[in-house]
Order: sequence, then C-alpha cells, then structure tokens
Amino acid sequence: MTEAVTEPLELSKEADAGELLAWFAFNRAHHPVFWDEGRQAWQVFRYDDYLTVSTHPEFFSSDFNQVMPTPPELEMIIGPGTIGALDPPAHGPMRKLVSQAFTPKRMAALEPRIREINQELLDQVRGQETIDVVGDLSYALPVIVIAELLGIPTSDRDVFREWVDTLLTNEGLEYPNLPDNFSETIGPALQEMTDYLLEQIRGKRENPADDLITGLVQAEQDGVRLTDVEIVNIVALLLTAGHVSSSTLLSNLFLVLEENPGALADLRADRELAAGAIEETLRYRSPFNNIFRFLKEDTDILGPVMKKGEMVIAWSQSANRDPAQFPDPDTFDIRRTGTRHMAFGHGIHHCLGAFLARLEGKVLLELLLDQISSFRIDHDKTLYYEADQLTAKYLPVHIEWS
Repeated sequence: MTEAVTEPLELSKEADAGELLAWFAFNRAHHPVFWDEGRQAWQVFRYDDYLTVSTHPEFFSSDFNQVMPTPPELEMIIGPGTIGALDPPAHGPMRKLVSQAFTPKRMAALEPRIREINQELLDQVRGQETIDVVGDLSYALPVIVIAELLGIPTSDRDVFREWVDTLLTNEGLEYPNLPDNFSETIGPALQEMTDYLLEQIRGKRENPADDLITGLVQAEQDGVRLTDVEIVNIVALLLTAGHVSSSTLLSNLFLVLEENPGALADLRADRELAAGAIEETLRYRSPFNNIFRFLKEDTDILGPVMKKGEMVIAWSQSANRDPAQFPDPDTFDIRRTGTRHMAFGHGIHHCLGAFLARLEGKVLLELLLDQISSFRIDHDKTLYYEADQLTAKYLPVHIEWS
C-alpha cells in the first residue's frame, strides 16, 4: 500500500515552539521545498538546501532593494550599499574592510572586560530570590559590551541603550512585514542614532582611539576606506542582529539547562564541556529562525522551477533539526561533535559577531556554574517576543546562590 500524498502542513501565526518544530519536521520529510501561496514565498527546510540558498548568491540575492523600496527609516540597516544587503562582487571588498575591525585577536582581548561586566551584573542581583535573566543579565551585557567596543562615552550610554531598546523591541524590524505605525515608532530613534554615530565617527577620524569605530575608520583595502555612512550601516547591524544573537544565546542557556538537568550536572563535573554546551544551545535554540532571499533569475537548483523575483525563506531552525545532519536532532547533547549548525548563518553573510556572542556565552556560563547552585524558571510568568516561544522577553528565574 502506498503512502497517501499529503499537502504541505500550514503554520498558524500563533504557533508555539512545539507546533513550529512539528511544522519543520513534517515539511522536511514530505515537502522540503514548496511554494507557500499564503506567504507568497518558497519555504526551504532541509540543511543541505539551506546551504545551497546561503552559498549561491548568484541565484539567491540579499539585495531586496532590487524588488522593493527600502523604507527611509531602515536605510541605515538594510538600505542600498549596506553589507547585509550586498551581493558579489560588491560584497567581497566590503566584507574584507569590515573584517579588519572584527579580528579574533581584538574580540578575544575583550574577555577580561566581559567577565568583569558579567560579574558586576551578577553582583547587582546577588541575594535576590528571583531575577529577570533577560533584563538583569542577557539583555544588559551585550549592549554594555557593544557600547564599550565601539567607544561610546560612558556619559552617553543611557541614551544609547534607549535607542537599542527601541530597535530591538519594535516589530518594524521584522522586515519585510512592516506594521502601519512603523515610521512613527522606529523612525525617530534611528535618525537620532544615525546623527549621533556620524558625530562619533567624525570625532574618531580626528582623534583615533583603541575602539571599533576607530578600527572601522582606519580599515583600508587596496587604498579604499569605508565612508561615514557605511560605518553607520555596520554599527546599526551590530546593534540589531549582533545584540539579538548574544542576548538570545545568554537567555537560552537557562532554558536549555533547566530542560536538561543531566547536561547541567555534566557541566558542573567537567568544565571542558562548556564550549560544546554553547554550540549545542545555538543549534537547539538558534537566535534567528530564518533567512530571506529573492531570486535573481529562474533556477531549479533546489528541485522545483523557481522564478526570478520570487521570495525564498530558508529556515535555519529547521536546518539545525535535520536528522540527516544531526543524529537524534531533538536531543540536547553537549558532547555532539562533527556537525556544523546554522545559528549564525552561512556563506558570505555569516554573522560578524559570532565570535563575540560565543565568548559572552562562555564567560556567563562559567560564572553561573561558579556562583549559582541551582535555579528554576517560572514558566507561568515567562514572556516571549513571539508565539513561537524561541526568544524570551521576560524570564523570571528563582535562584539558589552558591
């Protein structure tokens, strides 16, 4: 008896984490690439197909400015010429320039200061029976680190954080699905931040310092340097995607370790497993769900014929649960080896802040193992940004301090 042919499983906008994972699993098995009429996009679920989308910019373009106008309020993040919206050949030289300021040596040198900031944040809540992991730790740490990395004056950090708050909590960043009040909610904050950063950049050109903005100002490739506007683009991307990567990872450490007490016990017994725990957390609960691309030309590289101008949504969360790549993918295994997750993307647009996010996660995990004997999440009071419950907005945790 042959198996009945099934239609692609639909995903409700109110789907929770379990329903989202079930949607991934069903479509990976039965409809790994299909045209979603409701979303007017190709849906892509398997690991190998995700790799194809992310490594073939000649078909799958990141430059949406070719098919839809960028709202003025978002031009500093995804407008024409921004690194996240560039395809080859323009992307390569820009990436080389930016990478000069994001060297592993520069990032690794931050570890003592990251440890110090983490400790200061823990000291502020030490003794409290309940803390908000997001507000007290995971949200606060990256914005402090990024501000110091950029060279933002201490006196300006409060207003700097207000801008970041607006960027990260505004639904308008879920491009290309923009709410009606987008211009009123995010536009003023982005303009203020842009004006401020341009002033900082001009100041660094006149008075260089040992910080990231100076590094971007001084970066040079074949006699070419970044313009002031390009530097603002890069900083804005760091403040949005970069901050989300770090903050989500730090919060997710609590969620996955409570869910997997055996892994937590193993970490307490063997700190050498910490790096594996960070990687498995990134795979198991990735900071981002998907990537968006549009087709530059007709292709059947993924099987079905896909037409120029159509949208493509490739699901990193699904790729990271693909059993063809990750044996027993729904098991959290801190000893997992020989696999490569897609939490930070892949190919030419692999996240520039990946090293920094991993470093922040490692340092926080080590301090938690030292200073917290046990913890329990109050799931009834936990709030998430979206129904899929993958990114916590408020994470109350009951703490037993060591």
